[in-house]
Amino acid sequence: MGTLERTETLAHRIGTNGHVSVKTVSGTLRVRGIDGEEARLTVTYRIRSADQPSAERALETGRVLVDRGPGSLSVETPERRLSTGLAWLFGGARVAADVSIDVPWGTRVRYETMSGSIEAVSLVGDQKYRTVSGDVRMWSLGGLIEAGSISGSITLENGGDVRLRANTISGGIRVRARRFHGTTLSTTSGSIAIVGELDPSGDHRAESISGSVDLTPLNGVTAELRAISGSIVSNVPHRLEGGRGYWRSIVGDGRAVFRANSTSGGLRILAAQPGDRVVAATEPAAPAAPAAPVAPTAPAAPVAPQPGAPASGAEEPAEGAEPATEEEAQPHETEETWNPDELGEAGEADEEAAEDEELAVLQALERGEIGVDEAADRLERARRQGHVR
Repeated sequence: MGTLERTETLAHRIGTNGHVSVKTVSGTLRVRGIDGEEARLTVTYRIRSADQPSAERALETGRVLVDRGPGSLSVETPERRLSTGLAWLFGGARVAADVSIDVPWGTRVRYETMSGSIEAVSLVGDQKYRTVSGDVRMWSLGGLIEAGSISGSITLENGGDVRLRANTISGGIRVRARRFHGTTLSTTSGSIAIVGELDPSGDHRAESISGSVDLTPLNGVTAELRAISGSIVSNVPHRLEGGRGYWRSIVGDGRAVFRANSTSGGLRILAAQPGDRVVAATEPAAPAAPAAPVAPTAPAAPVAPQPGAPASGAEEPAEGAEPATEEEAQPHETEETWNPDELGEAGEADEEAAEDEELAVLQALERGEIGVDEAADRLERARRQGHVR
């Protein structure tokens, strides 16, 4: 067995407020906001197969599907369009892909994956991120953001002016922004942490059944908690009211209202620390994306491309020009390497069994055979037993 790694790229003009959609089953999805009007797509494939020719044949069947339209770019993996939810198994080979796109920072973005993680940097258009078992990690974002995961965590660092809706089952939520114009955060067993100014005219809510809620307000706030066994603890001067399942803590002028609901978790109001206050432009200047883990630099192991790396590809035709052919509309190869593995048959069997176990749970969830709570429990139980990566 070995691994074929190939990188393909494409460029497409979508304008300053276009739309980008990505739907996959696995792999890492990255998106970064940049100046200009062009979206630049980079897809890195990793195909496990007995030999390189078999891997090349599998790639021809398992390549991502790219649709380019006026002001839009859509990327979808083949198995998302199969009603049976089959994995990428073509001729005994396994195909996985990481998708990275640089887009104008005002682009509307919709990213969906099952077991993959999502990373987003420097965007201010409407954004929606969904994953089942992966994490959602965000930096320097603004605007309307919706993020959801079942067993993964959700984080936002160095946010600007945001309106945020985020929910997870067993993962945690940690968000920090300059100003929250609206906040709706929900988790079942994970904790929630919020740092930033709360707009007094906005609706701010957090719900957690057994997890704690930490609030670091950078302006005056009235924090309310409804809980069965929890209570409010404050590290800043405040006036506490209520009791027996309902508490209210008033900090400063108390203009903004923050409502927390919990069964057994409590609410902590924390004092701001140096570096908590975000100084961010409303229109981000596209900072460098956070570095991704890099493969070993030995000659046989290729270096994975960095997230948001500039992509070269076919240019969008000028106005009035002939539309691109189907071949021109697809990403073209920029790099390819073949790396024989040294796992041995036992190691390869364990790896494939782990992938099959995880995929079976996700497929059952997608078909509606199990609910999100059962899916989260089965994934967590499988991880503890070592059956899922």
